[in-house]
Amino acid sequence: MFQDIKPRITEPEVSVIISYAALDGSPEGVADEAERYLSSDNLHFYGWVEDGIVIGICGFEVHNDKVEIHLISVAENRQKQGIGGAMVIALQKMYGLPLEAETVEEAVGFYRKRGFSTTTFQHPEWGAKYTCVLWVKEQELGNTSD
Repeated sequence: MFQDIKPRITEPEVSVIISYAALDGSPEGVADEAERYLSSDNLHFYGWVEDGIVIGICGFEVHNDKVEIHLISVAENRQKQGIGGAMVIALQKMYGLPLEAETVEEAVGFYRKRGFSTTTFQHPEWGAKYTCVLWVKEQELGNTSD
């Protein structure tokens, strides 16, 4: 189940999952990332939770015209089981807005597999990066108008 887990963001198991997605996956970088979410009302931190255990995380921000995904990651022992894709679908259903993410070469395949269009750009610090956008299709939102 996809639910708000911001109060659990500093739990050790959650920190490990964050480390897979954060550009600085060091303990300090993960702690800084957690503090960024805890100190902001605009940043949301949801997780995929099964039997009380967080197995996937998604950090995002909702704008008027899109949902911007900042972090998305799944526990190592649960990867390649559709959990990341399920979180993307849950975000689409929750907000009915296009989804946008900025990512690196190692993760762009995740977004492409889920139908995101991608555009490459050069980041001054990180090199090649990708802007990934998934547009909302009316039928996915349950609209059946002509």
